[in-house]
Amino acid sequence: MQQSSQTHPSTSSIARSCANNILAILLFPFHIISKITQKLLIPVKRNQRRIHSRSPAITFKIIWAFALLIGEVFIFSYSMQKCSWPEHESWNTTASEPVHVAIIADPQIIDDYSYGRTGILQKISEIYPDMYMRKNWINLQHMFDPDAIIFLGDLMDGGRELDDNKWDEELHRFRHLFIPEKPIKTPTFYLAGNHDIGFGEHVIPEAFNRFRKVFGTFSYMTKLGNHSIIALDTIALSGSNNNLKKDAKKLMQRLKNDTTNSYPRILLTHVPLYRPQNTNCGPLRQKSQPINQGAGHQYQNLIVESLSNEIIDNIKPSLILSGDDHDYCEIRHGEIPEISVNTFSFAMGVNRPGFLLLSLYNPLNVNSTEIGTNFTTFAYSQCLLPNQIRIYIWYIILFIATIFCIFSHTFLKLKRNSEMLPIWHRYHQKRKWTIFTSQYWKIIGKEVGDIALISFIIYLVCWLWFLV
Repeated sequence: MQQSSQTHPSTSSIARSCANNILAILLFPFHIISKITQKLLIPVKRNQRRIHSRSPAITFKIIWAFALLIGEVFIFSYSMQKCSWPEHESWNTTASEPVHVAIIADPQIIDDYSYGRTGILQKISEIYPDMYMRKNWINLQHMFDPDAIIFLGDLMDGGRELDDNKWDEELHRFRHLFIPEKPIKTPTFYLAGNHDIGFGEHVIPEAFNRFRKVFGTFSYMTKLGNHSIIALDTIALSGSNNNLKKDAKKLMQRLKNDTTNSYPRILLTHVPLYRPQNTNCGPLRQKSQPINQGAGHQYQNLIVESLSNEIIDNIKPSLILSGDDHDYCEIRHGEIPEISVNTFSFAMGVNRPGFLLLSLYNPLNVNSTEIGTNFTTFAYSQCLLPNQIRIYIWYIILFIATIFCIFSHTFLKLKRNSEMLPIWHRYHQKRKWTIFTSQYWKIIGKEVGDIALISFIIYLVCWLWFLV
């Protein structure tokens, strides 16, 4: 009879089994937590893939829209919002309102004479400075509503060099840029500059006569806010042609002999009056150099000392306003301040163009005993315009950032897609750089084209806003 055998588990195996069961019980909560975490992470990973696969083109469309609205519209309004009509602390403006005058110097619209360029380069050189001045001119009238406007000369860059037909074209362009919003309410006065007629001995009679025919006499006196505004042709006075400077001579003599006119006098001259070498122009000047005497073809930086003294002695102005230098300069001839006003154009060599806000306050019901010794009848302040070159630099930086992000995103997207292909296909893909594929350039072209189209439409709307 065969005896059957039965195997019994050993003590060690029973111990291991018990230990495993106990460990499983202890790890069970952690296992549950791990499963839950994996479930929660699946949507996050999917969202990450969606984010990485989403094109940045939409973001850059929004960025470019805001950048263009700010750079083409809002920054121009913002720069003028920081300016206001000046008032002296001694004025009682509740009894009488000051008269407000905007002073513009050297718009000097670019023409064929300026750079010697032709074709599209010449058109670009004309259009962008024109548009800059047009925006600021419209904002000036809307935001400040001046009672009068004065141009201190150099209306055109090559006015003295142009023939009659071309000059008429540039005149039409100038008038289109500076259309007065309220021509009857707001009178506009003009001076001639050396770029309009020449200078001194080299004043061009033909240019002199046609400018006078359109804008009137060069030397005249008018009244604004109970002040005598005196425009003096210091350009012709600097030469020896008696026929050209006779009007200026007559006006000086009349003012010298006039003892009845009690109004304060404000002198307008295109070229600044003489001052000693290296006279400081004050803290508002952008250039480091002052205005020193110098001369060349059809220009002179300052009126000579003898003529300057004669002008001051005969006219006895309370304030002198000049242009020509393109940068702000404030000096004193004894107690008489002279302000050289910024150019109005960004193409004239200063970072921040500008204009002058002049307030005149001389109420007739206030006599000399009521005025007091500290009373002044005028106040002025500089208003700076946007730095157009800096705006262009911002556009260039944004353009580079746009191209870099679009290129990088497309490259990484195609690379990620290729890594998901079978191994044998990835092997062949490595032999062909992603950047040289037609698919890469199609994606780049579409996304950049979409951004460019939206940007162009917004840019065009911004321009049309100021042109219509």
